[in-house]
Amino acid sequence: MKRILAISIILTAMIPARSQSPVRFSVHVDPQFAWFHSDDENVVPNGSIFHLQAGLQMDYFFAENYAFALGVAINNLGGNLIYNDSTEFSTKGGPVQVVPGQNVKQNLQYIDIPVGLKLKTEELGYATFFFQLGFNPMINVNAKGTSDAASMDKDDIRENINLFCLGYHAGVGVEYKLGGNTAVIGGIRWTSGLTDVTDNDRTNVKLNAISIHLGILF
Repeated sequence: MKRILAISIILTAMIPARSQSPVRFSVHVDPQFAWFHSDDENVVPNGSIFHLQAGLQMDYFFAENYAFALGVAINNLGGNLIYNDSTEFSTKGGPVQVVPGQNVKQNLQYIDIPVGLKLKTEELGYATFFFQLGFNPMINVNAKGTSDAASMDKDDIRENINLFCLGYHAGVGVEYKLGGNTAVIGGIRWTSGLTDVTDNDRTNVKLNAISIHLGILF
């Protein structure tokens, strides 16, 4: 009887400790518009494309309302570029020449490993508001190019894209508690590139995106 009582006391003591765990996990699927940015006269950004980002995030709370955020996601980005100079793309089918004035739509897929800082408000009713800021180291895993004039139709152009890309993000959102530790997440996030996407020495192209952050927090 004493052993049962001792075990019950230990388990009871562990319950609040578990509920106050400093680690929280969330999964998310973010619809987003992505586009290229360049101040280089050799290329002209020519519109956005719509894609999705999906991933997992871990929040480690080092204080009550402050957390380190670390995630991993499949991030689909890209955009349209008009080339003012003749440019050669390396594809699996061989080199493709893009003449001046042609538009090339580029769909780029990355493994995104966002890391940053998350700041939360106190719970207001069932809602908690947050702000998140951080960096996005990304590794390119797929790249497709399409241009009618250059006869490219989702051709593999990974040889023309830098393997590593670095950007930053900033976002705001709300967590709405459903019960226990479960909450739905909604927000908006801005992402901007810091490094050149392409390996073309004559251009300097960076990625921008704005996304609707949708997820479930556990």
